Amino acid sequence: MTWMEADGEAEARFRSLSELAPEPRSMPTFMQALYDESWRVRRLAADRLVQVGGQALVEELVMVLGQRGQTGARNAAASALAQLGATAAGPLVTLLGHADPDQRKFAADILAELRERSTVPALVKALDDGDPNVRTAAAEALGRVGGPQALRALEELLGSGDALLRVCALEGLSQLKCPPPLPRLKPLLGDPLTRRSAFRLLGHVQHPAALALICQGLKTRESRDAALVALGTRGVLLPPDVVADVRAVLTQVREAHQWLAAALGSDDRDRRCGALLCAHALGAATLASEVADTAAGGELAELSLQVLLELGVEGVRWLLGGEPPRVAMLSRDARAVVGEATLRLAEPSLVPALEALLRMGDLELSELATRALGRTRARTAIPVVVGLFADDTLAVHAFRAAVSLGESWPDDVRAQLAPLMDQPLQPHALRAWAQLAGVDSLPVLRRALHDERDPVRAAAAESSVLVPAAAVELLGAALVDEAPRVRRAAASVLHRLEPAVAAPLLSRALADADTSVQAVACEVAAQLGAVADVARLTWFTASADPSVVLAALRALALLGALTDDGLRSAGQHADAEVLKAALALGADRASMVDRGVEALSHPRWDVRVAAARALAVSGGRTEAAVVKAALDREADPLAHEVLEAAAAALKVR
Repeated sequence: MTWMEADGEAEARFRSLSELAPEPRSMPTFMQALYDESWRVRRLAADRLVQVGGQALVEELVMVLGQRGQTGARNAAASALAQLGATAAGPLVTLLGHADPDQRKFAADILAELRERSTVPALVKALDDGDPNVRTAAAEALGRVGGPQALRALEELLGSGDALLRVCALEGLSQLKCPPPLPRLKPLLGDPLTRRSAFRLLGHVQHPAALALICQGLKTRESRDAALVALGTRGVLLPPDVVADVRAVLTQVREAHQWLAAALGSDDRDRRCGALLCAHALGAATLASEVADTAAGGELAELSLQVLLELGVEGVRWLLGGEPPRVAMLSRDARAVVGEATLRLAEPSLVPALEALLRMGDLELSELATRALGRTRARTAIPVVVGLFADDTLAVHAFRAAVSLGESWPDDVRAQLAPLMDQPLQPHALRAWAQLAGVDSLPVLRRALHDERDPVRAAAAESSVLVPAAAVELLGAALVDEAPRVRRAAASVLHRLEPAVAAPLLSRALADADTSVQAVACEVAAQLGAVADVARLTWFTASADPSVVLAALRALALLGALTDDGLRSAGQHADAEVLKAALALGADRASMVDRGVEALSHPRWDVRVAAARALAVSGGRTEAAVVKAALDREADPLAHEVLEAAAAALKVR
């Protein structure tokens, strides 16, 4: 159990350090904490030292860099120096002249993080350092810092006799996206030591000559991967003429599919990206699984989707095929991309594959299959979709799919749905029937409003507006239903009626005893522009139910009828979300300034943030001191940032 005790001690030291204010008198404690055995304590110490700042701190941190036996402390000191900006630049430039090459390399590495242009001359001078590690670090730093002098120095290194410096120069220019003249770059494409970095930089040359060189690189085994990297730096689909050129080259590569499959799984982002573009050019549907898998992590998800769409229906068919279907073996991110491609490319020929996907029993894939069946607009998909209404988990997707299919085959879908109306009603099947049958659904809707099950009556209430001639009758019955769920459903669709027709029904919903119905009615009042109900909405701002107050506040704001009294009433509510809404909606009212000042002491950080944001636009000089005091005691990082901005805004008033 020793490790647990040690961990507990480290946590105690971390908390103790976090309670110290970042000020000069605390600096010795923070400096000592750089040597702590816990990386969390060292990192916190470095962050707090950055907040202290000052030239004296820089000098002490530079001294820590020289303590060879203290790796943790040295790294923490380097981290702090890298965050101190221009203040640290001078001493680090001086350190570049230290007798110890280890110190000089440390200085170059940190200057790379600083990215201060003023340090470029010193880094250029360090390219002639007697130690190869220092020279390399200086070259890498120039690639991070940039600027005209750095670019010239890196270009000169392309002719260096040191292969490592040539690679550093190429990578630096690539990072800066500043390729040299093509005649200087071209010879480096054939050098095995510089080939990969040179091709990466070639990808930044936007000219047909560069694309021709990349295509040439794809022809040979030695340069093929490097050429992929060059394509990948572009990061967008290639224009049609280039696609044709790449396809012409790849069709001559016997092992193209196997090679691209391996490249699509590469750890090198640019190589993966280049492989995606080649898969698109080759039109290889059998690479669809590997293409989809590049979406893992999200970085290349959009490009992965674009390539899948370019591969077309054959690519989707490949993904949906197999036993089990290949899509089932993919990561979550990859599945999402495949799902989007499937929905966009859905067509009648995919119906059998989508049926097979349903049989797998995987809920996520079953939902995709159901949605896609609706997009196929295929007559053969109708019985499959209608059969899914019996599955509660898929019924809502079956509803949308049936409606979509009904746009192409209205009579066929109605014919398939009709038998379901003679059986115990299913809510989503009822909705689909009302959508497709229109006025002919009235007898079923009337029967459904007397069904013993709440979900069925709620579905009937929501669907009532699809029969305009009987909507008032049906909704009126639903609004006096014994179940709040049914009354809530009826209230939620009132905005789809003409305002004059909806007005008496809305008044009934606003007077409902159930708060969930009241909240929905408030939202509908805003949608209908029901200014006649402003008094009732204002009364709701004093409700004990936070959802009602929030809905009433939003409705009154949209109606332009939010009064100071209503805001003050909501501002005294015990619920934090209500208070945040009142502060946000009342930021233009002098009457809410005092409540904003009080909320700066609220126990929840997000309420303090809302108060600070409100005071930043509504407060004056009087509130500046209060916000500054709140800033001084604020411990939450995000709240501290917002309070700092508010204090700055109030300071100039």
